[in-house]
Amino acid sequence: MITLKEVATRAGVSIATVSYCVNGTKSVSAATRSKVMKAIEELNYVPNAAARSLKSESIMEIGVVFPDIDDYYRSEILKGIVDQSEGKNYSVTVAFSYNSPKMERKIINDFVGKNVRGLIIDTCQPENADYFRKNVLERNISNVFIEHCPEGLNVNFLAFDNYKSYYYLTQKLLEKGYERIAVVTGPWRLPPAYSAIKGYEDALKSKGKEVDEALVVHTDSSKESSFRETMQQLIKNPPQAVITPSESILKGALEAFRVCGLRVPEDICVLTLGEETWNRSNSYPGVLHTSRSAYAMGEQCTRLLLKDMEAPALFQKEFHLLDDNLEDLEESRLEIPEAVRPAPRNRPEKKNDVLRILATSLTLNSIQAIQLLAENFTLQTQIDVEFETCDLQELFDRIVQEADQPESSYDICVYDVSWLRYLANAGVLKNMTNLLEDRPELKARFMKKNLSNCYYHDVCYGVPIIGGTHLLFYRRDLFETPSIQRTFQQQHHLPLRPPATWTEFNGIAKFFTRKYNPDSPTLAGTAIEGGLTEDLTLEILVRLWSFGGGLLDENGKLTLNTPQNIRGFQSILETASYTCQNATETSRDKVFQDFGNGKIAMMISFSEYASKIRDETHSDIITKIGYSQMPGRMPANVGWNLGVNPRTEKMEAIEKFFDWCSGRQNSYYMTILSGQSAVVYPHKNHELIKLYPWLTLSESGQKSSRSRIYPYRGKQKLVKPREIELIIKDLFLEMQEKPDKISELLVSGQKRIEKLFS
Repeated sequence: MITLKEVATRAGVSIATVSYCVNGTKSVSAATRSKVMKAIEELNYVPNAAARSLKSESIMEIGVVFPDIDDYYRSEILKGIVDQSEGKNYSVTVAFSYNSPKMERKIINDFVGKNVRGLIIDTCQPENADYFRKNVLERNISNVFIEHCPEGLNVNFLAFDNYKSYYYLTQKLLEKGYERIAVVTGPWRLPPAYSAIKGYEDALKSKGKEVDEALVVHTDSSKESSFRETMQQLIKNPPQAVITPSESILKGALEAFRVCGLRVPEDICVLTLGEETWNRSNSYPGVLHTSRSAYAMGEQCTRLLLKDMEAPALFQKEFHLLDDNLEDLEESRLEIPEAVRPAPRNRPEKKNDVLRILATSLTLNSIQAIQLLAENFTLQTQIDVEFETCDLQELFDRIVQEADQPESSYDICVYDVSWLRYLANAGVLKNMTNLLEDRPELKARFMKKNLSNCYYHDVCYGVPIIGGTHLLFYRRDLFETPSIQRTFQQQHHLPLRPPATWTEFNGIAKFFTRKYNPDSPTLAGTAIEGGLTEDLTLEILVRLWSFGGGLLDENGKLTLNTPQNIRGFQSILETASYTCQNATETSRDKVFQDFGNGKIAMMISFSEYASKIRDETHSDIITKIGYSQMPGRMPANVGWNLGVNPRTEKMEAIEKFFDWCSGRQNSYYMTILSGQSAVVYPHKNHELIKLYPWLTLSESGQKSSRSRIYPYRGKQKLVKPREIELIIKDLFLEMQEKPDKISELLVSGQKRIEKLFS
């Protein structure tokens, strides 16, 4: 084990100085502290709390590391560990990583520092074998891993035999006549999920059945993820049977089935790998439970650890796969019924009972969430919902052209908040003021900023469906790496932190761009979402606002060629040099993929996409995403509204739909389904805020956000927002070719916009 003396020698300081840094008992200079911390990192030194307490032997304590304890299964494992340990006079301390590799490493380091006798670990980072080799094995700390085994290491390991269980259960279902069998399991990269899927696939192949990948659902093991993935993959074409591996995943899947009116077991047969218990009240009605003893696993892994602790250097490591009590399925209370088929949905037949919604085909999570949840609205009201989608420009044109059509093609339309002035003046949206004013309880459900996006000249033209604003997403794991922090500090004489200004943002982006810093862990510092004209325009506008500029002066007059706008364009042009590829060739999905694959260190996007960005992240590359307010603190006010066709005759149904959309429970579902609800309830729910920390940032960011206000009325026509946005995009492209001609290009750009109004 590395000592203080070795650290002191490496850093070129005294042992006392190292002690001061480690224990914080005396202040030292920043330069000295930097040298000491660098030596600690290079030598992998872990402070020994027991040694500091003058104890020469390890303490009678066993450390247990779990990802969480959200279900009955892990609590039973812990009971087995505690009962077995206390019988041998060992105390047990349990800590939870909440599936954060960084948190898990800190917990293990703390246990090592306390000099615990042994560790029982259910790791969330089995691919990080090098860490366990250096910090556990090479320190001769007795250990047992359960469920997830570090790849390629000779360690004690216990897990249930998921391959055998899933093979058995799938075969039994096939024998009962089931053909569409789904599995909802944990992350695909982890061995338990991999072995479960392999058993499922081999059982299908043994009966000559093809594997349908659409029936294999991977989650992050939480009930929220299970609900979201089940809704997205299984609801449109429900399976006959589903197998789940845990209580958390089971809960999410059952909620998805319930919301969409699918009954268990009448419509879907659900099996889960459950904990053995005499108490049937722990079981979920209609769900078939296998009988695996988590308590016995806790006992067995503790006995194994105690044997290892007797002689850790000599003990022959053991690998065990435990069997479920699968024969219990033959008992009458767990007997699998003959194959069932989902009951036909009770859909309305009358045409008058159908609401037609015109929406964008753009990947908007909240709109997709409504489409997934619409079945629930139909079940509650007997009103069916039909969606028609088209691209952004076609959507705008369809809404505008509807006023000239002999018959209406939709009842509700989805429109961007920046279109409101144009659409209101074009007379293609129904006045909804009376509905909102007559129903204050409905009005109070919406975030004030989002609801204000529906008003123009004190007239309300719908209700908000998507709220949100810009956020900064950054690689928190890199920002918190001591060696990276030191290098940045030495180069810039500033701490590495989420940037508060665009100048600071560009400095950090350059630091993380390999072209300018060969040692950068990322290929580029950032990216610009420019595949869509609207996205690129927003990126430009927030820069102009941050530097005090914009399209209009304080009198509302078009004014482009200003010192503030020149500085704003110079800033975003510099940012473009720290990206992987040309902004106009970079789609939103491409940016998310590059961030998730570890190619870029920071990105600016909308809170609406926060869940999608997190889902794109490869956890073996990125251990933590950070969320912060956007540099410059001048984000755009963004969102989408639901407008009403002035000629619709279905106002009663539309009011019911607005009620349903803004309901408390539905707003929770929309948030879990990766949306950014414009309803107040998710922003006040402590469970959702813990799961989705960007909710509070989005709410505070909206308060400082600015709306896009484009000139719209010419002498002979209304000017579409997109016509102005295309000119702004062209200016950006021309400036990339002629960065020394920004002022002249702004003059010519203004003339082009003014020509639209002549």
